[in-house]
Amino acid sequence: MLSCCTSKPVALANGCETLLSKCEIPIIDLAHVGTERCPQKGVVKQVATKLAEALSEKGLALLVNHGIPDCKLKAVYRAMDEFCELPEEARLKYERTAPSNHGYVKPGVERMTKEEEEEARHLFNATGSGGPMPDEEVPGFGSAVKELSRDFKQLTTMLLTALAVGLDKTPDFFLSKHSKILEPGNESTLRLLYYPALGAPEPGDTRCDAHCDYSTFTLIAQDCEGGFEVQSPRSERWVRVGHLPGAILVNSGDLLSCWTTGVLPALRHRVVPLAPRCRRHSIAFYVRPDDDVAIEPFAFDVKLPGSQEQSAPCRLQKKKKGVLTAYHHLQRRFRETYAS
Repeated sequence: MLSCCTSKPVALANGCETLLSKCEIPIIDLAHVGTERCPQKGVVKQVATKLAEALSEKGLALLVNHGIPDCKLKAVYRAMDEFCELPEEARLKYERTAPSNHGYVKPGVERMTKEEEEEARHLFNATGSGGPMPDEEVPGFGSAVKELSRDFKQLTTMLLTALAVGLDKTPDFFLSKHSKILEPGNESTLRLLYYPALGAPEPGDTRCDAHCDYSTFTLIAQDCEGGFEVQSPRSERWVRVGHLPGAILVNSGDLLSCWTTGVLPALRHRVVPLAPRCRRHSIAFYVRPDDDVAIEPFAFDVKLPGSQEQSAPCRLQKKKKGVLTAYHHLQRRFRETYAS
């Protein structure tokens, strides 16, 4: 059900030591969990325990046998490639316009920190609130994204159930807070990312600066080029994750950290430059609660290995004005990210 490595030695990514090559990343096998309507309770219980432990100790895990076909991921990669090859004026027809999060974000607009250099990456956000898709310029773009979104939603439903069970809550504890995923009233987002090839990187360069996701958790699929690094929740050391073909990475976000008072800490991560002439593709599914859900810590009695429960108030709560909702929290983070 879970291991900390694969059965065969893992080649180093561009000669760089990784969590995968050092067998230091949890790998959770989702085979035989059943379906959304008919889950195998015994298997879900095993997944639940391992998922809660992995997010507590490492902040992330790799999921295998998750049921999302590689062909659907590659179809979305190709669609994003074609979109990014369009003239800029064609791409800007689909530009993200606040307060909506749907649409294209050109390089240099989004920054994780004030000090971050303009990142050379193209983004396209697809949300449940809907918005135009570039099907006229890139036939099949919308259908490829819609099919993959459905698959990510199905995987998310199982993980939300398992996470609740792993924290000794009722199976629908998190599902009830995420009941409108990919529908109006919920800002969960499928994000397509394309990093074009650049010249030789300088020491200290990043392509996406260090940050924590403003989500419950995030699911990430990426190609073999790598560049994804994480900072251990229990140390300040940065290490590259590595690539396991077909696996999807899950990492905890700041909402999950708030809800669990730091027992499941948000994973700090970044993307560093690759070798010259290398491009990078990834797909991130940001799982967020329904807009009207209050973000406040809940009580639970489970003691997870390596957990360090925090007694400090959740930083997402408004002082003297009650508790933030998921929508208010997200809009505040958007203002920080797009302030420039």
